[in-house]
Amino acid sequence: MGHERVGYLPKTQKWRAIIKDIGSFSVSNNNTVTEVAVQTTKNVRSRFKYIEEDSGVFAAFKYIILLSYSSKLQNQQDYLSKHGIKLPKGFNIFDLTQSIQAYVLKNTTSKEYSTFAIQSMIDTVAQWTKANQVQQSLIFDTDSSSIETWKKAANGAGFCELSRLFFSKFTERYLKYFLEREASARLSNMYERNQFNKHLEDHISQISKHAFETSKIVQSFSAGWYNSNVKDTAPSDTKIQGFLSFAFQKLNSELLREEGFD
Repeated sequence: MGHERVGYLPKTQKWRAIIKDIGSFSVSNNNTVTEVAVQTTKNVRSRFKYIEEDSGVFAAFKYIILLSYSSKLQNQQDYLSKHGIKLPKGFNIFDLTQSIQAYVLKNTTSKEYSTFAIQSMIDTVAQWTKANQVQQSLIFDTDSSSIETWKKAANGAGFCELSRLFFSKFTERYLKYFLEREASARLSNMYERNQFNKHLEDHISQISKHAFETSKIVQSFSAGWYNSNVKDTAPSDTKIQGFLSFAFQKLNSELLREEGFD
């Protein structure tokens, strides 16, 4: 697949340390905190095991590839329209949000997976636009700067950053979702649950950073894959499916390593 080999990725904070930090303010039983941390990653891994087979997740990632590839074409809107993506010329973030929702919802198998995919995609394009826009503009502005902004995604370097953002946002949302669920199920009383959730909100930035560091394992091979497979045309669905499968396998292996650390 044309990627560098990456071993264990060092984290600023290990997953269990983050959860211990959250729980130390509210949970009396340290074993419960450990159980919450371990079970959260197990639940996320169980979702990631076959998630690339979901049509909504596939559609969300295909949208990224089509948008990246089309940004270097003169007839971008026509090309995207032929592939079922409706965007006006000089589109803005609001247009992208509407377009992402419409495209993914047309290809939905699981409501849960599609919801996470849509939310992650919207976060991704918003953050990418903010970081790469040619000039500062309002959310509803429509001008040529949007074309120039997305041209930066039309090569391996741009795509690897964009794909890392997507997998980071996706992982972050699932970690938070299952963390809240596990804490609610395992904490013994309403006070502890409320306190845990309160402190969880104060630690979202740590969870977000952890997810971003975990997703580096995807970034390490995505540029080579894009340069090899996205040249004169967009890759086939089979190639996109292969990339997704490999990416989620690597994320799964990284989360598995986290489970084993004290």
